[in-house]
Amino acid sequence: MPDLSRIAIVLVETSSPGNLGSVARVMKNMGLGRLVLVDCRADLTEEARQRARGAGDLLEKAVRTSGLGSALKSFHLSVATGSRPARWFDRCLQPREMAAELRGLAADQQIAIVFGPERTGLTNEHLQYCDWQVGIPTNPAFPSLNLAHAVAILAYELSQGLSEPPSSEAARRLAELGQIEAFSQDLEGCLSEIQFLKKQNPQEIMMTLRQMLARASLDDRDIRILRGILRQWKWYARTKGE
Repeated sequence: MPDLSRIAIVLVETSSPGNLGSVARVMKNMGLGRLVLVDCRADLTEEARQRARGAGDLLEKAVRTSGLGSALKSFHLSVATGSRPARWFDRCLQPREMAAELRGLAADQQIAIVFGPERTGLTNEHLQYCDWQVGIPTNPAFPSLNLAHAVAILAYELSQGLSEPPSSEAARRLAELGQIEAFSQDLEGCLSEIQFLKKQNPQEIMMTLRQMLARASLDDRDIRILRGILRQWKWYARTKGE
């Protein structure tokens, strides 16, 4: 069984206690041990514990947090799940393709696989914090999967696809998502100051910029340089104003 400790399953606004238990069970089946619950609407009821069947420890140690952006700060890559491709992602990976892409990252890079609410899936607001998208091919006439079933399919592909770590020479290292989000917020402030966002749709422009940053696969040095540019930008704007 490969070491999958760098992978976390992130559930957003889960409403069914039974789904919590079923997800914990399939995670343990496939060797995954990190569960993050964002704005969870379900309690750890007896139904949840019964569905877990031997994986109750995953439920008990699950991290509960508020806000997806905050939950992903310490991760290096976030992968959104969904049956419908979102237009601001370059492509929607299939599960096996996702595992193959992840194999190129260094072994210490923290990866979040993000699942949305049972009824709606991930919203546009959630997707702005995700770097990639993965979809499970299903019958077009009935595409919706049960949450635990979707987790099981992706967890299986991860357990198979990440069985061998990348070579240290080829491995990529990414900046933490918290660093990229902080840069995005600084950039948004600068763009507002020069009134670039005033004439556009600010939310859509910033989502597009976030996806551009995700496609760039930035590392720590990249982020330091970009934030340095913004600091110089602000300094110049202040001195010019004076």
